[in-house]
Amino acid sequence: MNILQSFILKFRFLVWAKLKANFYPSFNISHSQFGEDMLVRALTRDIKNGFYIEIGAHHPVYISNTYHFYCKGWKGINIDAIPGSMDIFNILRPRDINLEACIVPLNNSNKIKFFMFEQSAFNTCDPDMAQQALSKGNKFLKEVMLPGFTITEILDSYLPKQTKIDFMSIDVEGLDEQILMSNDWERYQPKIIIFEKHLTKEQEFTKIPIIEYLASFGYELVGKLGFSLILMREIE
Repeated sequence: MNILQSFILKFRFLVWAKLKANFYPSFNISHSQFGEDMLVRALTRDIKNGFYIEIGAHHPVYISNTYHFYCKGWKGINIDAIPGSMDIFNILRPRDINLEACIVPLNNSNKIKFFMFEQSAFNTCDPDMAQQALSKGNKFLKEVMLPGFTITEILDSYLPKQTKIDFMSIDVEGLDEQILMSNDWERYQPKIIIFEKHLTKEQEFTKIPIIEYLASFGYELVGKLGFSLILMREIE
């Protein structure tokens, strides 16, 4: 990315956009796909400082569950596996910890196959999800081998000491639930969790294994927006 491109990015998102929104209580722009950030804003009582984790961050602004909070003064950790994906994060989100890493449920010390598509929203390390994307006509670009890390390993290494996680967003195309199941919940308990779950009309929220599992750690389903489920844990 050259100097002119960097300048245009900064002006577009850090100057011009800030003049337009988030100055009035009833004028808050959502950057999430389904408005998830606005629900989180309400659940966190619109606090001015907080900490987030976004796994599968994709872009620092577009379809981001955390950019609204970055604009308000929050900071956090953004993670995406796409090679080179953090270049734009380092320009637009310099206050954050921006990591290029492939998050997996279990680290077996081997490199992970990462499937890349022309439409990057379909990038995944889940072979079944990659096959589904191919079957729907999405153009496959290439397969790369990346080192895999568990979410616990990432938090052990990069979460600042004594920092409480206000919310964690996960969107990694097929592995959301497995990653949640692999977290060390005794040590890392975000107040709010957002993850994708495609449900049929016949399914009941209370009978979904991942919701029952998270309920054992004090989490309760508080919302569904599009494909996203939002769970919250009451802090004693």
